[in-house]
Amino acid sequence: MTAATIMECLKQETAHYHRQVEQNAYAKAMMDRTITMDQYKEYLEKFYGFLKPLEEQAVRQPFWAGTGLDMAVRGKASLIEQDLLHLGANEEQISQLPRCTELPDISTPARLFGYMYVIEGSTNGGQILTKRLTQFLPIEADRGLQYFNAYGTETRARWSEFMQLLQASIQKPEEHDNVVHTASETFRLLDQWINT
Repeated sequence: MTAATIMECLKQETAHYHRQVEQNAYAKAMMDRTITMDQYKEYLEKFYGFLKPLEEQAVRQPFWAGTGLDMAVRGKASLIEQDLLHLGANEEQISQLPRCTELPDISTPARLFGYMYVIEGSTNGGQILTKRLTQFLPIEADRGLQYFNAYGTETRARWSEFMQLLQASIQKPEEHDNVVHTASETFRLLDQWINT
């Protein structure tokens, strides 16, 4: 299974779920420039409630060290924490934020890569949102937009690195199926969580 084949399959199989996530009220308000600072903060809090428990689970997996993934680089919850602090929240308020309990299964390397495909892929769209949001909200790439601007100018390089890791890690057909299934589930559960 080549990286191109895996990536093409992931893109095709998750397209419906991907579009669904982009139809939530926050995302629409970002695109039509009607989102308020309070709504933007709520949106970040939603992402935090989904990502934080998953990142905590990921690093506890016995196979984590062998994946080649580095949470210091790939972790996004800490970026959201920085954004929320910039927007006026304190650490205690952040620690009290609701956490999603219906999460994708990331108990195997293939499942973990399925989840990471969604999160890493979102950094590409984050670049577009960063440019758009700085045009009409009082935030900047390094002040309040660290989550959406996760890798900045390194976005393409980080995505390329991730695809190489995925290719090296996913070899068997059943692993391929698990990656695709978990990516779809991640989109679906994230959309469900954002809309609750």
